[in-house]
Amino acid sequence: MTKSIETISLERAKTMAPAIFATEPASYINQKLYTFTPTTGIIDQMNSQGWQLTKVQQSQSKSALRKDYGIHIVRFQHPDIYIKDENGGVEARPEIVVINSHDGTKPLQFEAGLFRLVCENGLVLKTQDFGGFKERHTKFTLDSLKEKIEEKMSIMNKTVGTISRWAGKDMSAAERRAFATDALKLRISTDRTPEEYEIMEILNPRRDADKANTLWHTFNRVQENLIKGGYQMNNRTARAITNPMEDMVLNQGLWQIADRFVAA
Repeated sequence: MTKSIETISLERAKTMAPAIFATEPASYINQKLYTFTPTTGIIDQMNSQGWQLTKVQQSQSKSALRKDYGIHIVRFQHPDIYIKDENGGVEARPEIVVINSHDGTKPLQFEAGLFRLVCENGLVLKTQDFGGFKERHTKFTLDSLKEKIEEKMSIMNKTVGTISRWAGKDMSAAERRAFATDALKLRISTDRTPEEYEIMEILNPRRDADKANTLWHTFNRVQENLIKGGYQMNNRTARAITNPMEDMVLNQGLWQIADRFVAA
């Protein structure tokens, strides 16, 4: 039996990310040079293809313009697309992440991603296999969305192969340390190398499900520690990452590091 997807209602989404529901672009936008792409229209199209809204994000701002029209992120999962664990349950679900703005600050962006149910932390992947894309608002239309989504779905099965390789690769202590060292470099300044205590702390699992020493489990415990913070970093407590764009950049870097270990 598969675990059902935890969806979010449009009413709840509106309180968390009001810019999603803009019905026109910001007033200063030159509409002759800008085609308004309503995020609500994207949600409707995704729903029609079976993708359900599971999470929304928007950076906090005191500016009314940013609040009503600024950058926002919407995430979708499909109930029939998931990665099985060793018991036939749901280990992870691919997701589609859409980044949009109605104030001209960012082009429309789609990313393919993975949502791991065991720890419920979002993982956005930036790989050639997933084929994320950006479109300026002058070019994108809702009519082209259906074809692009189908294109993404056709290659998402490659995710299963990738994760299977990760799950099948046992990591030695030296390899786990090397992975954590490279991962920490995504968060610390470039003028120093990670300390031994920092490396050991982010390798500590926060849950029993991540105690195995495969590449997959090593990846997930490092990823969760880096995102949630609370470990010691340069004699201070590392903060949690709450900015959605910072979260995305970090996760993309972690994916690329992990991929190097199976490509070697």
